[in-house]
Amino acid sequence: MEDFITALANCRLFKGYTKSDVHNFLLPAEYKISNFKKNQFIFRMDQPITYIGIILKGSIEVQKIFQSGKVINLIYKEKGELFAEGTIFSQMPAYPCQVISRENTDVMLLPKQYVIKALADDSILLANLLALMSDKLIFLNKKIELLSYCSIQSKIAYSLLHCIATDNNTSIIELPYTQKAWAEHLNVSRPSLCRELKNLCKAKIILTDKRTITILKRDKIEQLLSE
Repeated sequence: MEDFITALANCRLFKGYTKSDVHNFLLPAEYKISNFKKNQFIFRMDQPITYIGIILKGSIEVQKIFQSGKVINLIYKEKGELFAEGTIFSQMPAYPCQVISRENTDVMLLPKQYVIKALADDSILLANLLALMSDKLIFLNKKIELLSYCSIQSKIAYSLLHCIATDNNTSIIELPYTQKAWAEHLNVSRPSLCRELKNLCKAKIILTDKRTITILKRDKIEQLLSE
Protein backbone atom coordinates (compact mmCIF):
# COMPACT_ATOMS: atom_id res chain seq x y z
CA MET A 1 0.00 0.00 0.00
CA GLU A 2 2.84 2.41 0.80
CA ASP A 3 3.90 2.30 -2.86
CA PHE A 4 0.91 4.39 -3.95
CA ILE A 5 0.08 6.37 -0.78
CA THR A 6 2.26 9.26 -1.96
CA ALA A 7 0.38 9.52 -5.27
CA LEU A 8 -2.93 9.48 -3.42
CA ALA A 9 -1.76 12.06 -0.89
CA ASN A 10 -1.18 14.44 -3.84
CA CYS A 11 -4.72 13.86 -5.15
CA ARG A 12 -6.95 16.89 -4.56
CA LEU A 13 -9.67 14.62 -3.18
CA PHE A 14 -7.42 14.13 -0.14
CA LYS A 15 -6.43 17.78 0.32
CA GLY A 16 -5.84 18.35 4.05
CA TYR A 17 -5.20 14.65 4.64
CA THR A 18 -1.96 13.22 5.99
CA LYS A 19 -0.55 10.00 4.58
CA SER A 20 -1.90 8.31 7.70
CA ASP A 21 -5.38 9.68 6.98
CA VAL A 22 -5.23 8.35 3.41
CA HIS A 23 -4.11 4.96 4.74
CA ASN A 24 -7.07 4.86 7.16
CA PHE A 25 -9.47 5.85 4.37
CA LEU A 26 -8.32 2.89 2.29
CA LEU A 27 -8.35 0.22 5.00
CA PRO A 28 -12.08 -0.67 4.73
CA ALA A 29 -12.28 0.11 1.01
CA GLU A 30 -12.46 -2.84 -1.36
CA TYR A 31 -10.39 -1.02 -3.95
CA LYS A 32 -8.63 -2.52 -6.96
CA ILE A 33 -5.28 -1.65 -8.51
CA SER A 34 -5.33 -2.25 -12.26
CA ASN A 35 -2.81 -1.76 -15.04
CA PHE A 36 -3.92 -0.61 -18.48
CA LYS A 37 -1.83 -0.64 -21.63
CA LYS A 38 -1.79 2.28 -24.08
CA ASN A 39 -5.22 2.84 -25.73
CA GLN A 40 -6.89 0.26 -23.48
CA PHE A 41 -10.39 1.04 -22.22
CA ILE A 42 -10.71 1.74 -18.49
CA PHE A 43 -14.42 2.62 -18.60
CA ARG A 44 -16.79 2.21 -21.56
CA MET A 45 -19.92 4.24 -22.21
CA ASP A 46 -22.14 1.16 -21.89
CA GLN A 47 -20.50 0.01 -18.66
CA PRO A 48 -22.47 0.21 -15.36
CA ILE A 49 -21.18 2.88 -12.97
CA THR A 50 -19.48 0.96 -10.17
CA TYR A 51 -16.11 2.68 -9.67
CA ILE A 52 -14.34 6.01 -9.74
CA GLY A 53 -10.62 6.10 -10.49
CA ILE A 54 -7.40 7.73 -9.31
CA ILE A 55 -4.33 7.68 -11.56
CA LEU A 56 -1.30 6.23 -9.78
CA LYS A 57 1.00 6.27 -12.81
CA GLY A 58 0.59 7.35 -16.42
CA SER A 59 -2.27 9.34 -17.95
CA ILE A 60 -5.78 8.94 -19.34
CA GLU A 61 -8.14 10.74 -21.69
CA VAL A 62 -11.89 11.11 -21.43
CA GLN A 63 -13.79 10.91 -24.72
CA LYS A 64 -17.38 11.47 -25.79
CA ILE A 65 -18.73 9.46 -28.74
CA PHE A 66 -21.74 10.86 -30.59
CA GLN A 67 -24.33 8.92 -32.59
CA SER A 68 -22.69 10.18 -35.78
CA GLY A 69 -19.55 8.31 -34.74
CA LYS A 70 -17.60 11.51 -34.08
CA VAL A 71 -15.24 11.31 -31.11
CA ILE A 72 -14.42 14.40 -29.03
CA ASN A 73 -11.49 14.40 -26.60
CA LEU A 74 -12.87 16.18 -23.56
CA ILE A 75 -10.05 16.14 -21.02
CA TYR A 76 -6.68 14.60 -20.23
CA LYS A 77 -5.64 13.61 -16.73
CA GLU A 78 -2.35 12.56 -15.19
CA LYS A 79 -0.82 11.03 -12.06
CA GLY A 80 -2.68 11.90 -8.86
CA GLU A 81 -5.86 13.02 -10.61
CA LEU A 82 -9.37 11.69 -10.03
CA PHE A 83 -11.65 10.66 -12.90
CA ALA A 84 -15.32 9.70 -13.28
CA GLU A 85 -15.98 11.70 -10.11
CA GLY A 86 -19.01 13.31 -11.75
CA THR A 87 -20.82 9.95 -11.76
CA ILE A 88 -20.79 9.54 -7.97
CA PHE A 89 -24.23 11.09 -7.43
CA SER A 90 -25.54 10.36 -10.92
CA GLN A 91 -28.71 8.33 -11.49
CA MET A 92 -27.48 7.30 -14.93
CA PRO A 93 -27.06 3.52 -15.29
CA ALA A 94 -23.83 3.74 -17.33
CA TYR A 95 -20.79 5.98 -17.74
CA PRO A 96 -21.61 8.97 -20.01
CA CYS A 97 -18.09 9.01 -21.49
CA GLN A 98 -15.36 6.50 -22.20
CA VAL A 99 -12.00 6.59 -20.47
CA ILE A 100 -8.88 5.35 -22.27
CA SER A 101 -5.27 5.05 -21.10
CA ARG A 102 -2.87 7.26 -23.08
CA GLU A 103 0.15 5.19 -22.05
CA ASN A 104 0.97 2.32 -19.69
CA THR A 105 -1.15 3.41 -16.70
CA ASP A 106 -1.81 2.19 -13.16
CA VAL A 107 -5.18 3.09 -11.69
CA MET A 108 -6.83 2.68 -8.31
CA LEU A 109 -10.54 1.88 -8.67
CA LEU A 110 -12.66 2.85 -5.67
CA PRO A 111 -16.18 1.40 -5.30
CA LYS A 112 -18.77 4.10 -5.87
CA GLN A 113 -20.89 3.09 -2.87
CA TYR A 114 -17.92 3.19 -0.52
CA VAL A 115 -17.01 6.70 -1.71
CA ILE A 116 -20.62 7.88 -1.18
CA LYS A 117 -20.54 6.58 2.40
CA ALA A 118 -17.14 8.18 3.05
CA LEU A 119 -18.41 11.53 1.75
CA ALA A 120 -21.39 11.37 4.10
CA ASP A 121 -19.06 10.78 7.04
CA ASP A 122 -16.35 13.34 6.20
CA SER A 123 -17.11 16.99 5.43
CA ILE A 124 -13.52 17.68 4.31
CA LEU A 125 -13.68 14.91 1.73
CA LEU A 126 -17.06 16.21 0.52
CA ALA A 127 -15.78 19.79 0.23
CA ASN A 128 -12.76 18.58 -1.75
CA LEU A 129 -14.96 16.64 -4.16
CA LEU A 130 -17.34 19.58 -4.67
CA ALA A 131 -14.36 21.85 -5.43
CA LEU A 132 -13.08 19.32 -7.99
CA MET A 133 -16.47 19.01 -9.64
CA SER A 134 -16.88 22.80 -9.75
CA ASP A 135 -13.51 23.22 -11.46
CA LYS A 136 -14.36 20.45 -13.91
CA LEU A 137 -17.68 22.11 -14.78
CA ILE A 138 -15.90 25.40 -15.52
CA PHE A 139 -13.30 23.58 -17.63
CA LEU A 140 -15.94 21.73 -19.65
CA ASN A 141 -17.88 24.94 -20.26
CA LYS A 142 -14.71 26.49 -21.69
CA LYS A 143 -14.12 23.34 -23.73
CA ILE A 144 -17.62 23.59 -25.22
CA GLU A 145 -16.96 27.23 -26.13
CA LEU A 146 -13.64 26.24 -27.73
CA LEU A 147 -15.27 23.50 -29.79
CA SER A 148 -17.97 25.91 -30.97
CA TYR A 149 -15.38 27.66 -33.16
CA CYS A 150 -15.16 26.21 -36.65
CA SER A 151 -11.79 27.30 -38.00
CA ILE A 152 -8.47 26.13 -36.61
CA GLN A 153 -7.21 29.71 -36.38
CA SER A 154 -10.19 30.75 -34.26
CA LYS A 155 -9.55 27.80 -31.94
CA ILE A 156 -5.90 28.85 -31.66
CA ALA A 157 -7.00 32.42 -30.93
CA TYR A 158 -9.42 31.33 -28.21
CA SER A 159 -6.77 29.15 -26.58
CA LEU A 160 -4.14 31.91 -26.66
CA LEU A 161 -6.50 34.53 -25.25
CA HIS A 162 -7.42 32.16 -22.44
CA CYS A 163 -3.71 31.72 -21.64
CA ILE A 164 -3.28 35.50 -21.64
CA ALA A 165 -6.23 35.95 -19.27
CA THR A 166 -4.80 33.45 -16.79
CA ASP A 167 -1.28 34.87 -16.93
CA ASN A 168 -1.76 38.56 -16.05
CA ASN A 169 -2.45 39.67 -19.62
CA THR A 170 1.14 39.13 -20.73
CA SER A 171 1.91 39.06 -24.47
CA ILE A 172 4.44 36.24 -24.01
CA ILE A 173 2.88 32.84 -23.38
CA GLU A 174 4.62 29.70 -22.17
CA LEU A 175 2.38 26.85 -23.28
CA PRO A 176 1.85 24.32 -20.47
CA TYR A 177 1.81 21.43 -22.94
CA THR A 178 3.54 20.12 -26.06
CA GLN A 179 2.33 20.97 -29.55
CA LYS A 180 0.94 17.44 -29.83
CA ALA A 181 -1.04 17.86 -26.61
CA TRP A 182 -2.20 21.31 -27.74
CA ALA A 183 -3.50 19.87 -31.01
CA GLU A 184 -5.38 17.19 -29.09
CA HIS A 185 -6.84 19.84 -26.78
CA LEU A 186 -8.05 21.82 -29.80
CA ASN A 187 -9.36 18.61 -31.35
CA VAL A 188 -7.36 19.14 -34.56
CA SER A 189 -4.50 17.24 -36.16
CA ARG A 190 -0.94 18.26 -35.31
CA PRO A 191 -0.01 18.99 -38.97
CA SER A 192 -3.05 21.27 -39.29
CA LEU A 193 -2.09 23.11 -36.12
CA CYS A 194 1.51 23.55 -37.35
CA ARG A 195 0.27 24.87 -40.69
CA GLU A 196 -2.01 27.47 -39.14
CA LEU A 197 0.64 28.58 -36.65
CA LYS A 198 3.02 29.15 -39.58
CA ASN A 199 0.31 31.17 -41.34
CA LEU A 200 -0.17 33.34 -38.25
CA CYS A 201 3.59 33.85 -38.05
CA LYS A 202 3.77 34.84 -41.73
CA ALA A 203 1.00 37.38 -41.11
CA LYS A 204 3.14 38.71 -38.22
CA ILE A 205 0.33 38.17 -35.74
CA ILE A 206 2.41 35.88 -33.49
CA LEU A 207 5.95 34.57 -33.08
CA THR A 208 6.64 31.00 -32.02
CA ASP A 209 9.70 29.47 -30.40
CA LYS A 210 8.98 25.91 -29.26
CA ARG A 211 6.50 26.34 -26.37
CA THR A 212 6.89 30.12 -26.24
CA ILE A 213 4.39 32.19 -28.22
CA THR A 214 4.60 35.97 -28.44
CA ILE A 215 1.44 37.87 -29.35
CA LEU A 216 2.39 40.68 -31.74
CA LYS A 217 -1.10 41.86 -32.70
CA ARG A 218 -3.67 41.07 -30.03
CA ASP A 219 -6.39 42.89 -31.95
CA LYS A 220 -5.90 40.51 -34.88
CA ILE A 221 -6.10 37.52 -32.54
CA GLU A 222 -9.37 38.85 -31.12
CA GLN A 223 -10.74 39.40 -34.64
CA LEU A 224 -10.19 35.72 -35.43
CA LEU A 225 -12.89 34.82 -32.92
CA SER A 226 -15.54 36.53 -35.03
CA GLU A 227 -14.55 34.90 -38.32
